[in-house]
Amino acid sequence: MADTLTEAQVDFTNAFNANRTVLAGFAKTQSEAELHCVRDGFYLGMAKALGLEEYDAVKKSIVEDYRVAAAAGTSGGFQQTIKSARAAIGWEGMVQSLMARAAAVGSDLKGIWGGLETGRLEWIVAIRSTHTLKYTLRTAVEGDKEKTDRDLLEAKMVWIFSLGTVLPACKEAAQAWGAVACVQNTERPLDGFKPEAWDPRRAEWAALDLAVQAAAERAGTTLEEEWKM
Repeated sequence: MADTLTEAQVDFTNAFNANRTVLAGFAKTQSEAELHCVRDGFYLGMAKALGLEEYDAVKKSIVEDYRVAAAAGTSGGFQQTIKSARAAIGWEGMVQSLMARAAAVGSDLKGIWGGLETGRLEWIVAIRSTHTLKYTLRTAVEGDKEKTDRDLLEAKMVWIFSLGTVLPACKEAAQAWGAVACVQNTERPLDGFKPEAWDPRRAEWAALDLAVQAAAERAGTTLEEEWKM
């Protein structure tokens, strides 16, 4: 039988669940600075939900900052709130207290966030580096009145392969697929393209496809969502 959770563990879990929507904001970020804003917003929300004593000083700084009031209800309101919180004298103490509370209940908040941040940053790099290729491929299939399902599949396969060549966890699988698909230049996968070699039934493709899908999930998105963007 599983051990019964302590009151402290229950409180921490409830606080975490109450701030999941803030944490999920990492999936919309496009830079490290935006990621850190979400992280600190999550820490602030956790400290509030847990009723940490150190939170009060940070809250006072936020409430008394006229810039926060001025930005309320605007697209930059959240960012200004976090900027004000970071500038508060008690910010570092609050974060340290939160980490101590997390450690006391066996939760690795830094590790949880670190995984999300790494996955998102790697994805941002991959998406940006393959954006032009994706646009070219998508435009070609969407503009072809005689396009077939196979044409669309091949376009997506080329894009997914290119993502794999950039994503650290997918490079080995991308290299294996590049070999069987006779890719001459990974930076220009359409050069010398041989349709017959791009057979999605091959085991090498399944390995690459699953690896890139997993990378997308770590970044808080899906391949289909990114293809349409």
